[in-house]
Amino acid sequence: MRFADLFCGIGGFHAALHQLGHECVFATDIDKNAAEVYEANWGKPGGFDVLSDIRDVIDDIPEMDIICAGFPCQPFSKSGAQEGFEDQTRGTLFHDICYLAEKHRPAVLFLENVPNLVAHDNGNTMQVIDSRIQEMGYKHWWKILSPHKYGTCQIRKRVYIVCIRDDLVGNFEFTFPKEQHHDLDIRTVLDKDVDTRYNLTEDEICWLDMWEEFLNNVNTETKLPGHPIWADCFQGDEELPGELEQYTKAQLIEIGKEWAGYGWVKPVKGAMKRDEMIDAINLPSWKQDFIRKNRHLYRHNRAFIDSWLKKWRVLEMDEEGAPIIPVSRTKYEWQAGPDSRSNWENIMQFRPSGIRVKRGDYFPALVAMAQIPVIGWLKRRITPRECARIQDFAVDGNHGEPFVLGESDQQSYKQLGNAVSVGAVWHVTREAARLHEETLKKVAPKLARCLLESDESPDEAILELGNLVP
Repeated sequence: MRFADLFCGIGGFHAALHQLGHECVFATDIDKNAAEVYEANWGKPGGFDVLSDIRDVIDDIPEMDIICAGFPCQPFSKSGAQEGFEDQTRGTLFHDICYLAEKHRPAVLFLENVPNLVAHDNGNTMQVIDSRIQEMGYKHWWKILSPHKYGTCQIRKRVYIVCIRDDLVGNFEFTFPKEQHHDLDIRTVLDKDVDTRYNLTEDEICWLDMWEEFLNNVNTETKLPGHPIWADCFQGDEELPGELEQYTKAQLIEIGKEWAGYGWVKPVKGAMKRDEMIDAINLPSWKQDFIRKNRHLYRHNRAFIDSWLKKWRVLEMDEEGAPIIPVSRTKYEWQAGPDSRSNWENIMQFRPSGIRVKRGDYFPALVAMAQIPVIGWLKRRITPRECARIQDFAVDGNHGEPFVLGESDQQSYKQLGNAVSVGAVWHVTREAARLHEETLKKVAPKLARCLLESDESPDEAILELGNLVP
């Protein structure tokens, strides 16, 4: 069947559907580097340049049987502004998909986005999507899935929306593939020999050793705190001020100075109006809660924490007034569970909001930002090739020619973080077809043949390679 690959990135949908025997007739993406990688692997589907703005080429897109679209997630992502359809540059691109669907009437629409799409704007965004798809004459189903439930060692929750044209459906009820428990090993995607440029720097090792000492000495009675640990909370007054309205303007200025010194707010100025001061330093309730929890932790570990702060110079400034330890490295979040107490046996991320530690059996979701997973026991970052494997791109040539990444590591991380999981797409299409084999053969015989006669899944192929790290 013929498919159009919209907002294609480096070709996650293409890789899965290509394995299933489908033909791409058009692909488009506005990112120059992603388009170059796409063309290096898939050429120019239908003879069209991949680099393009869908709004400029929408009437040039040929007929297709399937529309695939991992439409831009930034308007709906928790890490973004969450403007949804109000985002005039990206939020309205869903309607371009609808325009094409009404124009060409393909059999299937296959959409992917961040899970927050479902909850965005208290569910109103998803209601708009539901209504619009029904208006176009499609029956649709959606589910939040993660590839770690299908044999890939990455937790990457995304919402998948499958739409089938009304006249093809009848009494057919689409069912997503059943999630399964897999005993996965991260080492299945790791290379034995890796360039030293992926090794942690001396500073990074120092910061992790600093927090390792904290882990080994802080008295938490039963388990490590589930809240973020903020070292800048291990100073200042024991209690947060109450309602800010009760303080004088002069007192508010002092509070603003103190809180700015901790990095919580921007400093207030005497020229500001009183209500402006309150707005500037009025911490949200969740932040106040974290501060209180951190101060509670400090009170119960004061002797150790004071010596720890001094030893590592955690909150000190250099001669030029800059923090000796970057502020983002004085924040720490343990999400590795109760069975471990060491950074070096887990997976970590250096995030703008701090260092985060995850269990060592799954990789956290790859993202387009600079949060490249760190393999604790190897003291190095995951490489772009390894990132490609956990997204199920065939960089090892397990499905024909090896998938080619871009020359820039930075761009490869970004593109893979933005990519659709090949394995998840493959399983949604192939396994769901198996569940409804007889019905699918009746309503869409070509689709059934392609899906049911395809070869092994992307993750099964990776496991057969045997390129395991000791």
